[in-house]
Amino acid sequence: MRVAVTGATGFVGRHLCPALREAGHEVVALVRPKPGRDLAEVGARLGGVEARAYDGFDAGSTQEALAGCEAVINLAGENILGQRWSEAFLAHCRASRVDTTRALVEALGAMDQPPRILLGASAIGWYGTHAPEVEITEASSQGTDTLARLCIDWEQATRGAEALGTRVVLLRIGIVLGPGGGALAKMERPFRLGLGGRLASGRQIMSWVHLDDTVGLIRFALETEAVTGPLNVTAPEPASNADLTRALAAQLGRPAFLPVPAFALKLLFGEGAHVLLTGARVLPAVAAQAGYSFAHPTLGAALENLYPR
Repeated sequence: MRVAVTGATGFVGRHLCPALREAGHEVVALVRPKPGRDLAEVGARLGGVEARAYDGFDAGSTQEALAGCEAVINLAGENILGQRWSEAFLAHCRASRVDTTRALVEALGAMDQPPRILLGASAIGWYGTHAPEVEITEASSQGTDTLARLCIDWEQATRGAEALGTRVVLLRIGIVLGPGGGALAKMERPFRLGLGGRLASGRQIMSWVHLDDTVGLIRFALETEAVTGPLNVTAPEPASNADLTRALAAQLGRPAFLPVPAFALKLLFGEGAHVLLTGARVLPAVAAQAGYSFAHPTLGAALENLYPR
């Protein structure tokens, strides 16, 4: 298929685009224009794909950039983790997710032949937070906190494409573990310096997923007609923050005995600390039922792949 990818230069997009191309798809990376940005250079960095400029907030610009595409993978959105959640920052995050998705769906509706597949990024924050022992699947109910409300509105905007006859998949992505970005990019340096440690009690569940399986599950959703609606992009064995801390320290051969107290995280990140101090045990039930085979199903296997000894 000819597949358009928004957010193509982000952490997941940089790995997804070349993987799609290697799988035989024709990839069109939609990127925001910037002074000095060369589209050919961007396309080359993404594995030799075509790069097209578009204004994500303008439906007309988006419609032009989608010409000839049969599927869209919408990964656009400001990174919300590890940031202080001011009102201005949350408004920016909402615009980068909800407003751009509404413009995208408006663009699809104006096309004579809209893409027949739309995969829209969301997050496991949709479910809110839960006690460590509670198992969450795609059938679970929505949360009520700030992040949950953002994800709910984000998914509602994506679901607008269902009225066009488009197959819509909602990618509820967990904590992506991969090289050169994501959660590990923030954790690795202090751990290598021997300054790592759990966050507060460490009991909060971190529903993680290896970058390879993030890309794999997106490809699986794209290519599997039976997959529709919510899809948890998480590994089958979530871990507590304390378990992740111990496993990462052991894999790096470093100590991890300096826990970060909750009050320090709240002083640093404000309301944004809520994401670091709480969690949910989110399981990939739909992926399992549909027959997806995980490349890195356990935390030990994932970290061994990322940090081979």
